[in-house]
Amino acid sequence: MNVILRILQVLRPAAGGMLGHVELLLSGLNEKGHDIIVACPVEEKSLHCLKAAGVFKMQPLDTGDDLRPWLDSLTIGKFARFLDANPFDIIHAHGAKAGLITRLALHLGRRQRSPVIVSYHNEISPPSRQGCKRQVRRHAERLLKKDTAHFIAVSPSIQRELIEEIGCPPQKVSFIPNGIYINGAEQTKLPIQAWSDWPEDVFIVSTVARLTWEKGVDVLLEGFARAVKVEPRLRLVIVGDGPQGVWLRERIAAEGLGDQVRLLGYVENARSLLGAFDAFALPSRTEGWPLSIMEAMAAGLSVVASRVGGIPELVLGGQCGILVEPGEVNQLKDALVDLARDPIKARKLGQKAAVHAREHFNAQIMVDRVHGVYQAIIGNGRGT
Repeated sequence: MNVILRILQVLRPAAGGMLGHVELLLSGLNEKGHDIIVACPVEEKSLHCLKAAGVFKMQPLDTGDDLRPWLDSLTIGKFARFLDANPFDIIHAHGAKAGLITRLALHLGRRQRSPVIVSYHNEISPPSRQGCKRQVRRHAERLLKKDTAHFIAVSPSIQRELIEEIGCPPQKVSFIPNGIYINGAEQTKLPIQAWSDWPEDVFIVSTVARLTWEKGVDVLLEGFARAVKVEPRLRLVIVGDGPQGVWLRERIAAEGLGDQVRLLGYVENARSLLGAFDAFALPSRTEGWPLSIMEAMAAGLSVVASRVGGIPELVLGGQCGILVEPGEVNQLKDALVDLARDPIKARKLGQKAAVHAREHFNAQIMVDRVHGVYQAIIGNGRGT
């Protein structure tokens, strides 16, 4: 029997893969008839996500993305009052910061004792994060784990981190990878002249990512700059926006790569462009279970990506692409040259990726598994 639940989803500022995941989850839960309210920052992308999912109940919440002692204290106080006045069957926070705000607000409140689920879309304390921030995040998670009904990890590496480093009970930690819409995921290869003046025989590598240091866009540009000197047929298309956008444009100009690189900025429904490319690259420094790689695999692209987070499991240990160490520019260069000089290999890797995506990446599987966690918690006496 499907019990109709009143569910609060709590989001930090989000873009790209995480926001895409949330949209799919909200849409799936909405179709099951649940009463869904979303607490999140008032941002254009978040509002678009809610509208696309058919969810129209929203509570403004300035969670922020980083730790902000003064502002976070105000946010927690306001949120505690909201929770006291609005009971929920389930509260599901997405991201460590949203989970932190939610559980502290429940501590401060007097009435609301709803079970809390926290989904972790990235590593909690990756080596790339500053030492003091890593310690604070890890300590906070250890203190708050007892106030959490269930933990959802989007990759096996995050699941291991929660159990081995944070000390979460294994029975309360589920690995539930992100999903994508498979129908229509495979794209027809678009004529490149539709959006550039490149010749038809070039080998186009793409990325779709938030332009941040964590995503390794600087590594991608440097690796490509070295690769194109060895293999002039290479081209690079970067789709996305973010803090490093201005820097990227300056570096492209400084390196004289204006004829070989296209920086498209944010593109609505970027997956529709994937059919125009020959390979996909994401040399991230830290990751969870990146939706952009899943979309690229579903479109039949071979993948070059870092050996971090859930990426090795996602691409079957390299069977659907080439894995490189994070930050290793020369490894990335060699991988790009290898695929450009052996397009048959690139196509075979992409074909295997497409088959794997159809069999394992369906969004409905993800929605059903998250919904199963909700039902189990309600059936077990609200996670106690």
